[in-house]
Amino acid sequence: MIYEFRTYQIKTGSLQKVMSLFKDKIEGRNTISKLGAFWYTEIGQLNQIIHVWPYESMEHRNASREEAINKKLWPPDSAEYMVKMNTEFWKPVSFSPKWEDRNIGPFFEMRIYTYPFNEIHKMLPAWEEKIEARNSLAPLVGAFVSEVGDVNKFMHIWAYKSLQHRTEAREKFSSIGWPPKSDVKAPIFQENKIVMPSDFSPIQ
Repeated sequence: MIYEFRTYQIKTGSLQKVMSLFKDKIEGRNTISKLGAFWYTEIGQLNQIIHVWPYESMEHRNASREEAINKKLWPPDSAEYMVKMNTEFWKPVSFSPKWEDRNIGPFFEMRIYTYPFNEIHKMLPAWEEKIEARNSLAPLVGAFVSEVGDVNKFMHIWAYKSLQHRTEAREKFSSIGWPPKSDVKAPIFQENKIVMPSDFSPIQ
């Protein structure tokens, strides 16, 4: 599987309009390949929407998009609200859970770490060993390594019932030995954002 994360920077004040345009089109688009998630930023860089598309392969992705365009099912007529558009492709790691419809939010934290070259694979075994304990505090939505776009990046996404839930979970990290220890070199860049789901997002 590959996962396409499309991040659109939109004009200030246009969020509700843009989401309504996507909502109007999503049923038709889902007949070709199903949306994985549709989020908008709440904390971090504002005025972003992030839609996630799971595909079996790059060929599946290209064929799906071509079919949706040819049938005029996609994209929504939202160009006037767009400031910047970015797309990246990610592959799930071994301990990433199955991507499926889930009601586990509504707050989702996306954490993206950029590592020195050839370091990510060194930290994954330690994460896999500790992931069950970490999931007991808050569920992992997905964990991925970058495949196309900026490389040497590791993204992990966590679901929380509230911002207080996030705070409480993080306060318990030391009790489970999180983050896991390994001989991997430290990330050279870290970023995070808190996002929330649209009403048509399969993951809520």
